[in-house]
Parts: sequence; structure tokens; C-alpha cells
Amino acid sequence: MQNELSKKAAIDCETNPALSLKKMFIDTTMGNRIIAGQCPARRGVFLKPHGVAKADFIMMPGLPPEYKVGIFAHDHFEAWVRFSSDTVPYAPDMKTTVGIGIKLFGVSGKKILESSENATTADFILQNMNVFFVDNATEMCKFTKAGVVDHDYNLYLKDHPETVRILDEMEKVVSSCLTTPYWSGLPYSFGEDRFVKYKLEPIDPPFSTPPSQNSADYLQADLQARLNMGEAQFKFMVQFRTDPEKMPLDKAMTPWSETESVPVHIATLVIRKQDITNQGQAEYGENLSFNPWRTLEAHKPQGTISDARKIVYEAGADLRRFKNGVPAVEPIVPRQLNNQ
Repeated sequence: MQNELSKKAAIDCETNPALSLKKMFIDTTMGNRIIAGQCPARRGVFLKPHGVAKADFIMMPGLPPEYKVGIFAHDHFEAWVRFSSDTVPYAPDMKTTVGIGIKLFGVSGKKILESSENATTADFILQNMNVFFVDNATEMCKFTKAGVVDHDYNLYLKDHPETVRILDEMEKVVSSCLTTPYWSGLPYSFGEDRFVKYKLEPIDPPFSTPPSQNSADYLQADLQARLNMGEAQFKFMVQFRTDPEKMPLDKAMTPWSETESVPVHIATLVIRKQDITNQGQAEYGENLSFNPWRTLEAHKPQGTISDARKIVYEAGADLRRFKNGVPAVEPIVPRQLNNQ
């Protein structure tokens, strides 16, 4: 009882939501799973993997100068991508929120994540929903506190019908990781005084007879089957902020209209044909760390949820790697596929 009271007292969503979220996601949730015997230690969020894959991130030819900013001023990067769902590994895939982490290699320049400032990697994180279910870090903290500390999410949800609506919409059927679009949800700088959101849009993925969705792990089976058939591609798009009033930087529940600002195809993510079950490939991907702040100043994350992510994601990666005996450093060169 005393422990529960002290835990509640340590959470201050109004004064320091980022640190409070770190305490709940990392110290409490991840910590309790590790104490209970979780081995290897897994991520705090999006901890059910569907597969990791080697890819290429290729800029569109003939980009106008105004698009050649930061990362997009280059022609090509090697990459690894990780597909996952925001649920525990033993839960079924059906109606889970699906995400993708993209790690680029060979990205020169100082990174704004202090612990990775000399890294030659850069990360993008997207999920299959164009908005978040709360507006900012304070609300994210209050929502999380209701569940993690008070053990009753309805304490928050009963007064926030729009959050309920978005959470219901997020519970949609995804037939394949390679056929669903993904959005960053949160905005980023695009050079000076410009802001964008990111979007991935699938391009004619390789066909495969879909596995039964009654299988708990059908998304992994589908990903394996399709990439054994051939490469998959996504348009990597940027949606420019054209109206500050309609496109706020710290109201993550507000969608940016794709009619008023049509996303621009600026690069192509090409996932190579491969066997994602190759020995060591899954383990390699699970040891990778993704943080949207591991990027150049030109692409600085915006908003208080992004501010909280910086702290929470880094603390989670540090704890996970320490418990798993993995060095907390960024890779210098990408792993090559077994058949290369």
C-alpha cells in the first residue's frame, strides 16, 4: 500500500509529464516485466515484432531544391526496418496498432539526440494511424497514470470521448504490414520555419495468399511470405504545414487535411526480397534502438509528445540493452543479408 502511494506521489503530469511518463513506461511497466522474468527484456511499447528487413531509402530523382533538406539532400541510404504491433508478444495481431521503425545508415552530420550526436544513423517512426489519441504530453501522462498507476483507464476515458473515438478507430483490421499506410502522427521541422508530417504509402506489394487471420501471428507469416516472393516499396511522403491554425504543432489529435496539403512523394523505401527468418536477423532487429530525435537539426521533432518520447525511448533502450547484455551504441555499418 505504501509503495502504491509513493508511486502516485512521484507522478506529476502537470509539472513534468515527460519524466512522469518515463517512470510509468520504463521504471514501472518495463521494470515489472523484467522482474517477472521477461527474457530477453523487450521494449516498453510496440514490443510485438512482426519482422525486420533490409531496405534502401532512395530519394526521388530531380527533386526541386526546396525539398533537398537535410537527409533528403542525399541520393540514397541503406536501411533496416522493423514492423511491430503495440501489444505484448503473446497477444494476437488482430486489431492492434501496427508501426514501422526505419533506421538509415551513413547519415553524416551531428544528431540532436545528445547520446547519439556522433552516430551515422537516423531514425523515422510511423504507425498506421494519422493522429494520436491525446493532444499533448500532459494528457498522455494523465491517460497513462489512469491505467498504470490507478489501474482504471476509464478514470480518464469517461471525460474524454474523442480519445475513446480515436482508440476505437485504431482497432482496425490490418491484412498485411506491406499494404497499410503509415503516418508519423507528429510534426517535424523541415529546415528553417517549415514543418511537415511524414507518411508511408504502399506501392503494389508482392502478392501472396494471405495467411489465416485466426492465427495469432498472421502479420509475421504474411510479411515472410511476401518478402520471399519479391521486394516491397513504399512512397515516403512529406505533408507540409500550410495553415498554422488548422495544422497545430502540439495538438496531436488534430489531423492535417491531405486535401488542403497533399503529401509529396520525396523518397521511396524499397524493402529487398529476403527471408526474414534468416539466422540472427530477428535478433539483430530487436537489438536496434529507434528514437525520432536521432536525426539532424533540420528534422527536429515538434510538440510535447515528441519531447517526452526523447526521454522515454532513450531510457527504455538503455534499460533493455543493459539487461540483455547488448552495448548501448549505434551500429556503424548495416548488417548485410545472408545471401549477399
